[in-house]
Amino acid sequence: MRQAIGLGYSLERRLPASSLLITPSVDLANSVYGTLERELASRVWVWQESSVESALRVLGVCRFRLILLDMAMAEALAGSVLRALKEVAPETPLILLAVGSATPLGIERAGLGAARLRLSGATAVAPRGDAGALVRAVREILATPLPNPPDSA
Repeated sequence: MRQAIGLGYSLERRLPASSLLITPSVDLANSVYGTLERELASRVWVWQESSVESALRVLGVCRFRLILLDMAMAEALAGSVLRALKEVAPETPLILLAVGSATPLGIERAGLGAARLRLSGATAVAPRGDAGALVRAVREILATPLPNPPDSA
């Protein structure tokens, strides 16, 4: 007797998750790419844009499962940058790569002023040099399992 193949495993989960990294820093781009490649193997594909303007043009024609934004380049204009990204890709999760320890609300207030409404919709903040925090955030957003989960004995 033939057994049916379980096709409940969606195609989207088998293909690499496309992510957009917005940073002018080649070193940061290489670090993010290397970290995600090492930790998540072929499950994440990274497209890098060096400016917010070019990223917005790409987002106008391409859909990504995740956006990573280097806050070092956008710190002075944080509010307007976050608002523009969320207008173009409102459903796409956003990870802010922050310098030092920061929170989405703190970053927003720096760019928008405390009196403004929350606009960013940032899903997570990861310090730029913390590979572990980046991997945890990406795994959680993309619902990617750990490679070898510990036995629950």
